[in-house]
Amino acid sequence: MAFARTRPPELNAQGDSDNDRSKVLTRESRPRSMRAPKGTGDALAAPRLLLAEADRAARGLLLPWLSELGSEIEEVRDGDQLEKALLSGTRYHLVIASARLPEPSPLQVLARVRRGGVTTPFIIVTSVHGNMLRIFMSDSEGTVLSSRMVDGQNLASLITGIIANQR
Repeated sequence: MAFARTRPPELNAQGDSDNDRSKVLTRESRPRSMRAPKGTGDALAAPRLLLAEADRAARGLLLPWLSELGSEIEEVRDGDQLEKALLSGTRYHLVIASARLPEPSPLQVLARVRRGGVTTPFIIVTSVHGNMLRIFMSDSEGTVLSSRMVDGQNLASLITGIIANQR
């Protein structure tokens, strides 16, 4: 089996490439082989994830792991955008947010949206250690379920389980 060589991406004036990992990945922007099947009901539609991360390096670590799930990923960069997205009426299957998100913090947003009736589960990334993340999870009632270290494979398994429990 031969492997094709590819050239490194060319950078624009801002130092970004055309295939920059910090761009929003949607079902339509991924190659067909990476897309989840489109369905008529929510059970077959691609899960919708909301990623709240201001740091480009952290997004660069998270996006490849999340894109492998066949999910539609929407990104926000601060707590205000996170809160607005969650209260907009759009259904998200899961929120993945950085604990270092600009004000308000993800915990403040979590408390506010729970009072507003939003039951979307949260994973809050508290730190990054190489290719490992320290996270804690909150279920649909807002109960903190656990705090643990995960890698990309563990994170994918957790996300898949959380989404499967909602369908």
